[in-house]
Amino acid sequence: MKNGEALAAALDSCADALRALAAALRAEQPAPAPPGASSPDRLLTVEEAAGVLGVSRRWLYDHAGRLPFARHLSHRALRFSEAGLRRWIDRTR
Repeated sequence: MKNGEALAAALDSCADALRALAAALRAEQPAPAPPGASSPDRLLTVEEAAGVLGVSRRWLYDHAGRLPFARHLSHRALRFSEAGLRRWIDRTR
């Protein structure tokens, strides 16, 4: 029964350590953003950005290098900052 008691004590110790770790992690979580706070910028696909701008997908690919809200995530992945796109629209009106 000594092995069983030692195992139970070890498990209790592990459980205590896990509870302490969980409490520490909960304490480190950032407070939720207040209502009305700006949300993180969303990255739009080529199709979504083309729809917002009223242009073709080809036009976006051709002009992405000159658009300040274009984001090249990789050689084959192009996205567009929604917040940047909206600011650009507001400035060019």
